[in-house]
Amino acid sequence: MRKLSSLGIGLTIIIMNVNSVFSQPLWNLAKDSKNVLAISTLFIAQDVRDHLSTTSGLDDAVTWCKQTGITRVFIESFRGGYYADREKLVNAKQRFLKEGFVVSGCVTTVNVGKDGVGGWGATPCFTNAGTRAELQKIFEFTASIFDTIMIDDFLFTECECDECVKAKGDHSWSDFRNNQMVEVSRSFILKPARKVNPDVKIIIKYPLWYDSFHERGYEVVRETKDYDFIWVGTETRDYDYKVKPGGEVQYNAFFITRWLGGIGDEKLGGGWVDALGTTAKTYLEQARQTILGNGKEIMLFHYGDLIRDSNYYDGKPGTPKANIEAFRKELPGLINLAKFVKDKPLQGIHMPKLPNSDPQDEKYIFSFFGMLGLPLVPDHSIDEGDKSAIFTVHALKDPEISGKIHNILNAGSRVLITDGLAKLLTNQVILEHKNLTILKVAGDPKSLLELKQQELKMIRDKLMTPLGLKFDAPNKVSFYLLGENLVIIENFNDEKADVAVEFSAVHDFKIVLTLPQNGTPDQLRNESKSLKMSIPPRSVVAFEWK
Repeated sequence: MRKLSSLGIGLTIIIMNVNSVFSQPLWNLAKDSKNVLAISTLFIAQDVRDHLSTTSGLDDAVTWCKQTGITRVFIESFRGGYYADREKLVNAKQRFLKEGFVVSGCVTTVNVGKDGVGGWGATPCFTNAGTRAELQKIFEFTASIFDTIMIDDFLFTECECDECVKAKGDHSWSDFRNNQMVEVSRSFILKPARKVNPDVKIIIKYPLWYDSFHERGYEVVRETKDYDFIWVGTETRDYDYKVKPGGEVQYNAFFITRWLGGIGDEKLGGGWVDALGTTAKTYLEQARQTILGNGKEIMLFHYGDLIRDSNYYDGKPGTPKANIEAFRKELPGLINLAKFVKDKPLQGIHMPKLPNSDPQDEKYIFSFFGMLGLPLVPDHSIDEGDKSAIFTVHALKDPEISGKIHNILNAGSRVLITDGLAKLLTNQVILEHKNLTILKVAGDPKSLLELKQQELKMIRDKLMTPLGLKFDAPNKVSFYLLGENLVIIENFNDEKADVAVEFSAVHDFKIVLTLPQNGTPDQLRNESKSLKMSIPPRSVVAFEWK
């Protein structure tokens, strides 16, 4: 560590000295650190054909992986109707094992058997007998080669063909699809794969769109119980704040990883980071949010794309090569971030999203709340014992929610609810409670990004005072409270953010980490009970207190 200076009373800046780790290859650093944070990549089935079928192609792939700090590779057997050649899969597996990598398999369930009718069009009709037989064949084939298999996040259905309409009967589409995908997983993926290879472990990767899971057949409670591990798609794209907001804000990756981690506990593996339609700043934020979400591994999707200069996603340009260069530079810092996060429980404001709950017109509101500088604790159930809590319309999944909110308020806790929930509570009397705040959302969660700093301060003060601290900052600055004495602040703005953290007691503060490495905040001031700083654009600062 390198002590830079002491500014004001009790303030010390300590930045992890990473110069030494830059002098050694990332491959060595990654191997030494993989129990804290592992890095992996995927060779899709078409990459196996195009890049892993020759000795020179394998040489290039091995070199690239080592230069990027990758210690595990996933090699895919099937994607988009295409089976990779068995001999090439086995040869690639053996080469990477020889080079010291962990090697796993992968399957992407698009264009399997009969294509579904409606929706994206590439997802199968899982009612069809031919689809089920083909699915079983794919997993028997893959399990005969690999002991671990990840399923990319297309294991869902939107099909409304005649077969599906008949099979659905009087059930809702949501109930039908959830039950169907649980059955399909058990009978045509897990059972046949384990019969071929009793040692096989199968990972289900959930996509980013948590508020639509139940509509398309992702039943996260039962499927998480059935599968050996769960992974999370943390691939937020570049978000356009200044024009018409679209896509997923960066905090989305943190929220979903913490939320699914609460459901899966030790089954949570890592996050899947994507360069498609993404430039370097957001690409790094995907990785940071995965780590803050307690992801133990970061998957870089996928080799064939990442060695290109550019790509596009929904018409948005991406810079995969530049993203990887930025990732390589930041990897030592990401490993240090993972060390600070490891084994530290999340603290703060209780924010539950009940599984299979209907978002109504508050879709993905949890992700937008996280951009407001509130130390949130995502949960999948309602806890009446927290000092402060936020409830959205999703809470209506619990028929006793009005009574529970009433109990929480009467216990002296601070509660914020959305105007959408307020209209639908059976007990309207609680809306007058002194400890309750009703936030105007008006069916537009993205509008929360337009709240002014003074408006945010009022919200934060009400919810954070019971925690023994306050926070003042512009919008789009996120706040994370971990363990007994760790605060992490991330500025998602393209401009510097002046922030202040105020405590109820006098503390000494120590800045322990910044990302990027040269992102040290300036204008630091300690005023015995508060820490004030100016955080550079798109940067992270972590500090401890005592």
